[in-house]
Amino acid sequence: MSAWIFSLVSMGLLASLTALAVLAVRPLLRPVLGKYTYFLWAAVFFRAICPVSFSAPVSLIGLFGRLAGNLFGGGKLRQGLTAAGTARGIFEAAAERAGETAGAVGTAAAGTIAEGAGALAETTGGVLADSGQASPDGWIFAFAVLWAVGTAAFLGYGLVSWLRLRRRTAFAVRCGDYFESDGIGLAFVSGFFRPGIYLPAGMTGRERELVLAHERAHLRWQDSRVKMLAWLIAVLHWMNPVMWLAFALLARDMELSCDERVLEQLGEESKREYGSFLLSLASPERMAAGSPVAFGENSVRARIRRIVKYRRRGRLASAGAVAAALALLAFCAANPSQNIAVIGGADGPTSVFVAGKTDESAGQEAEALLFFRGWAEAVGSRNAAYVYAALSPELQARAEELGIFTESDGSRTMGWSSPFWAGMVEPVIVLLPKEGQETGESGQRARITYPAQTSDPLWWVWKDEVTAEKTEDGWQVTEWNSRTFFEISSAADFAEAYRDWQPDYLNLPDYQRLPEEKSFGEWLVQNDLEGESPAYYGTEFDDPVRALELTLHVSGGVGQVSGEEGSAEVIYSLPDGELRVRMTQPGRERGSSVWVPEQIGEGSVQEE
Repeated sequence: MSAWIFSLVSMGLLASLTALAVLAVRPLLRPVLGKYTYFLWAAVFFRAICPVSFSAPVSLIGLFGRLAGNLFGGGKLRQGLTAAGTARGIFEAAAERAGETAGAVGTAAAGTIAEGAGALAETTGGVLADSGQASPDGWIFAFAVLWAVGTAAFLGYGLVSWLRLRRRTAFAVRCGDYFESDGIGLAFVSGFFRPGIYLPAGMTGRERELVLAHERAHLRWQDSRVKMLAWLIAVLHWMNPVMWLAFALLARDMELSCDERVLEQLGEESKREYGSFLLSLASPERMAAGSPVAFGENSVRARIRRIVKYRRRGRLASAGAVAAALALLAFCAANPSQNIAVIGGADGPTSVFVAGKTDESAGQEAEALLFFRGWAEAVGSRNAAYVYAALSPELQARAEELGIFTESDGSRTMGWSSPFWAGMVEPVIVLLPKEGQETGESGQRARITYPAQTSDPLWWVWKDEVTAEKTEDGWQVTEWNSRTFFEISSAADFAEAYRDWQPDYLNLPDYQRLPEEKSFGEWLVQNDLEGESPAYYGTEFDDPVRALELTLHVSGGVGQVSGEEGSAEVIYSLPDGELRVRMTQPGRERGSSVWVPEQIGEGSVQEE
């Protein structure tokens, strides 16, 4: 169920992004596109129901991905990460962040992309149902129930509206290609499979001709069916206000387009007459634009203003408008040829652009990335029931060897107590090529880095290498190797420990920081200034070499120091190479002698 819910949320977020883009360009393009303006909304509703699309070198999602990468990731690219798809990556994290803040998943759960939809527990497709315990999928079930209730309510409203309209038109009389009824006060088109025109009884003369011209134009362009489908899609995403706005504006643009088609048929000399006809439609009993079962008249004032400005286009201008509309539609509906991934890190989400991926492999990597995010969150928070349920039967048989233990009451526990995952920084996920894997195979490998901490304000790190296979029900872990870097005695291990994530002692992530939280460097400085354990904070950290060993957990080497007051570069020599780390004293002006790392330099590990 989790995969389906995420697909719904992801499609809604992509549709919202597309709708906002259409809203931005719609006022500028309306004079150029005219009656074709409302075609642009097709991209919005396409995004809302279709999880895949064609690829193009230039696309709205690709443009947004690059902008978001620069905005959220500080322009940094982490090389070697291959995750999927389109801007869904960007949306994932925010949705996860929103759900996480709501307490749905616990501490800083996985993604950052989520703009309000929920937490990232993208998971093993129902695997938690077997665990029988609370899990990150709890919020998914609650969301699904809420969504189902709301959807049923809207569909019920649509059914009631249809029944009421049927009752009012039950005794309508056929007159050629339309029906007349004394139970309605305004003309409209109703019906999906066999749409028909309904006119109020007693409408005669020129007014009836204009009404029929307008409603027949709706029929020719299948507007009643398009509106019904758009309403059903909006109901599918009923919690998304942007979709309802898109539906309302689609209906409005449809009417404007229909007016222009009628004027092309009647000629410019009929503008005044047609405008007067529309003004007569502005009655209190006119049908609401949002009615799902009929296509009535709405937005009369805007339509009259458009009619006054109407000028008939030549064939060349019309052809150009069609080409422009199709180009914009393709721009909004396409996925980028260059795939975008978003990975958590100490500086927040980082977007990564990876070329050369086919749509099939990119889609699989997108699914795998979502699964690994949920897995990483569960492992980091020591959710043993979740982790056990996600393992393959072969690994479940080795559960104790992997650190998962079954208590006497049947509950499961796992892991060590400290260092523990630092919830303020998300696990960093790197998708890896699987040895011997061909395109289209169902397996995927990942390297997951867990930024960790202890009650003492120090950063630590451990890593998992995980292989997951896609099954009919979702994903399951078939290989799992974990390695801690709590004691580092070689340059090679140092490079491995910090290549995907580097501890930042001077800052906490701005996107997660709370007012009372301090950077780890500030905690160390305050403990020093307040006299907390002076033999430790006041002594161990006052030498840059010893402070490097404590804060980055290296040992067995020799350090050489050079620099000025308050700033020093330490060259730390190990048997297989050298580490170059710039150290600083963040509390020097307040009287603290504590040193912390400021920067692990580029290429600082030099193996012999």
